[in-house]
Amino acid sequence: MNKKELNYTIKKIAKEEFDQLYDLFPDDEQLWIKYRKMRLEEFDNQEIDVYVMELNSAFIGELTVSYISHDLKTEAIPNQRVYFQAFRLQNQYQGLGLGQKFMQFVLSDLEKQGYKEFTIGVEDDNERAKHIYFKLGFTEAIDKGYGDEFDPSDYTLYMKSIKK
Repeated sequence: MNKKELNYTIKKIAKEEFDQLYDLFPDDEQLWIKYRKMRLEEFDNQEIDVYVMELNSAFIGELTVSYISHDLKTEAIPNQRVYFQAFRLQNQYQGLGLGQKFMQFVLSDLEKQGYKEFTIGVEDDNERAKHIYFKLGFTEAIDKGYGDEFDPSDYTLYMKSIKK
């Protein structure tokens, strides 16, 4: 697959579009129901935005941006730091540089909104993800997190800061 041939778009979705993310979620119906309920409540409380990468009217990638800390106090600071979670890209589109383009788009959009710090949690043994995030500037380990029912893995919280 040639990434030059892919005519994708990146956008922020409305709450009403959330169910279109189902195909990106791991195959567990009961977990999806709980996850969906939690995310829709966060939408209602304006705690998150969900960006998607769309190709041929289908969502092939998701990146949820949280404006409120939940598990770790260091995740987000209102109007200063956001936390990237649920970063997913369908397997057949991985390795084409699309994840980096997706992340760069979201970083740029949030920077325009005034955010200067960005955090993301990465499992210590996920060398591929760490390589990508480090390349994008997420190099400062600031905290340690522990899994939950949606992702049971422990992780290190890395931060990217924009200095101006």
